[in-house]
Amino acid sequence: MKVRDIEEMKKETIFEVTFTNHSTVFIKAMDKGHARRIVEKNGTQWSAAGITVEMIIDKIEEAKN
Repeated sequence: MKVRDIEEMKKETIFEVTFTNHSTVFIKAMDKGHARRIVEKNGTQWSAAGITVEMIIDKIEEAKN
């Protein structure tokens, strides 16, 4: 494997993950699958200010600059 290939494998992009409740998060990942795994690792129930919300992924897109 060439050095350039290894560098490109490590390149990360920012992805916008939109949930079915229309909320979004930005994730820095290598590809869409990696972004999905990062989000899913946190589970589907997220808590904030004592409120638990079901967070189901609707779509994952590369963030626009």
